[in-house]
Amino acid sequence: MRRLWVRAVGLSMAALSMAGLATLAAGTAQAAYPDRPVRIVVPFSAGGGQDIFIRVIANKVSEQLGQPLVIDNRPGASGNIGASTVAAAAPDGYTVLLGTAATHGMNQALFKKLDFDAIKSFEPVALVAVVPLVLVTHPSVPAKTTPELVAYLKANPGTFNYGSSGTGAPLHLAGELFKKSARVDVVHVPYKGSAPAIADLLAGRTILQFDTFAATNQHVAAGSLNRLAVAGPSRSHGAPDVPTLLEQGIPGVDAYSTSAIFLPAGTPPAIVDRLNAVFRAAVSDPSLAGKLAEIGFDPVTDSTPASLKAHVEAEIAKWARIVADSGIQAE
Repeated sequence: MRRLWVRAVGLSMAALSMAGLATLAAGTAQAAYPDRPVRIVVPFSAGGGQDIFIRVIANKVSEQLGQPLVIDNRPGASGNIGASTVAAAAPDGYTVLLGTAATHGMNQALFKKLDFDAIKSFEPVALVAVVPLVLVTHPSVPAKTTPELVAYLKANPGTFNYGSSGTGAPLHLAGELFKKSARVDVVHVPYKGSAPAIADLLAGRTILQFDTFAATNQHVAAGSLNRLAVAGPSRSHGAPDVPTLLEQGIPGVDAYSTSAIFLPAGTPPAIVDRLNAVFRAAVSDPSLAGKLAEIGFDPVTDSTPASLKAHVEAEIAKWARIVADSGIQAE
């Protein structure tokens, strides 16, 4: 009887030992994260504002991680393709999404069917930047101010086109809010990202566009585009000489984008916290302050997973109201 009891105790101790080793192994693996390159999916084309932003901070993120940050552009469907890619990825911390006001706000109201849920499909990590939008025009447009542009468009209703990075993107909604507020008729042309839209604007196939400072600065500096206004409640720190639409008599166009980090739902909390610290440190780095101001990305340095979740919930509710009131639809 004693022999059976000793054998049972021995088996129990062995089981406990194995469980302890498994826990230790899991903890060691988690502590070692990351042990290979981390991929960040940018759901817009290379050369657009969000792509420029992530390339500005990529080296600092890599330094913090101790591994390369690999940028993977997956443009299309106003960011939905890239967001779906990350939502379906393994929740191991090696596939990250650079989410925006489109993927985690506007699109939830605009698209009747999505392959992801902005809340349920992701682990929120950190809001890292707020991005004001700017109104730019082709030099052929005889307007140096927004009122002059409005007068020109009213004199030529339905004649001209404006481009955006895609149906339902912040650039599109800014354009539609502008049309409604200014009471002008200009035709929307969606592209698969900001860069091809800018290319057609430069070629004169469209005549105006809302976009980021990052995507338009070089063209404004070269005289290839004219910058008329900021679409937001206040002037940008990076370009304090550019007036807002509101200052020029166009109210109600409070449009901006955001840059936020998300992981697939089910990613371990320790990995979420690690990436939160990494990205916050990157956008807080003093050596990047000038460049971030230049491209018009206002860094957010105190975001938490909980505050980002609350932000997304508020954005979804806000854009649902705007879409319902304005009648904007995905094409």
